Amino acid sequence: MGNLSTLTQEALRQVVDKSITTRILRSRQAISDLEKQPNEITWRVCAVLRGVLKSVTTDTEASPEQIKDAQRLLIRVRKINPRNQKDDEEVPIEELESTNRRIATPDPEKYERPIAQKPPREPDGYQADFIEGGIDAAIEHVIAKGYTADMTIKQHEPFLQTALGSRTLDALAADQLWLALSYAWKERWNQKLAPMAKKLQTAVLSYSNPKGFQIHEPDCLSFVESIDFLS
Repeated sequence: MGNLSTLTQEALRQVVDKSITTRILRSRQAISDLEKQPNEITWRVCAVLRGVLKSVTTDTEASPEQIKDAQRLLIRVRKINPRNQKDDEEVPIEELESTNRRIATPDPEKYERPIAQKPPREPDGYQADFIEGGIDAAIEHVIAKGYTADMTIKQHEPFLQTALGSRTLDALAADQLWLALSYAWKERWNQKLAPMAKKLQTAVLSYSNPKGFQIHEPDCLSFVESIDFLS
């Protein structure tokens, strides 16, 4: 017990000095993983999560949306923290007085802690054929347009739209770009991102986070792998 918490603590400590977007994304995934395995939650991992999320809320460079996102995640941490769980059921004073006047045999089922049900895992929704030609074609599109790996991308929308080709850039398209990068990184690229692929990855986060667009955690990556993917 606590093995998931230990691994999560170690992984979270690696993102303390990362970007605001990375801290939020990794915290969200850690919370989701812990919610699915409540028996693995410890107060220590909750303390580390609180520290990472608090660093976002106090960061002078964090946007109002990022601060709200971190605050929402802090509420979820508070709910799963074992130190905030009430083991004892509150008993009305009338029942206590009645019990003091007679010998009672307690009902053991009344004091059993309910077994937390694991929420069903939501698929990441990856569509391998969403981007025409796949992620390799997306990278070729931006290179053909004259973008280079050492170029500073000031406008993320046209850069991402170029990568998508005929697909319209929106929340779904950004999410699919992110997932396509993740799957290629894990399954074909030997867990490495070429400079232009890294630029696409950064652009997706820079475009999606301020707008509050959801970026799914890829089913193909473990928590530790997802940390490596962003490093």
